[in-house]
Amino acid sequence: MGALLAVAETVEEGVYEPGSLRRIPGGLALALDNPPLRVGAFGGVRVLVEGVPVTPDRLRLRHGEGTPWRTGVEVTPESPFPWGPGERTEFEVTAVDVPAGTRICVRIELRSRAIPPLVWCEIREVPAPEEPAR
Repeated sequence: MGALLAVAETVEEGVYEPGSLRRIPGGLALALDNPPLRVGAFGGVRVLVEGVPVTPDRLRLRHGEGTPWRTGVEVTPESPFPWGPGERTEFEVTAVDVPAGTRICVRIELRSRAIPPLVWCEIREVPAPEEPAR
């Protein structure tokens, strides 16, 4: 069981972009990098902050800077979110209030028709402070 846990932790660490968890006005942002381990289109996405689900209308995601944002409401089995090898995906959640300087847990769950149907990643760290407006 220890070896299986080590593999899962290695995959999780390879997906999360280190240091990307940061505060934004009214919420949090982070980025994931997809290693060539899982390719597909996800028909559902859910984010939990400290175990509390973020409503889909308060979640946005996109494939990196310059691409259009989609809300969690817009990601459905009929309109899935594709995620190919090496693609960087940015996430933003709003209406999330966590005390500054506090280590938090953010869990991202992606649903697909593939096996396994649920792929998830948990990030546990202190979010970087909000950057001043330019």
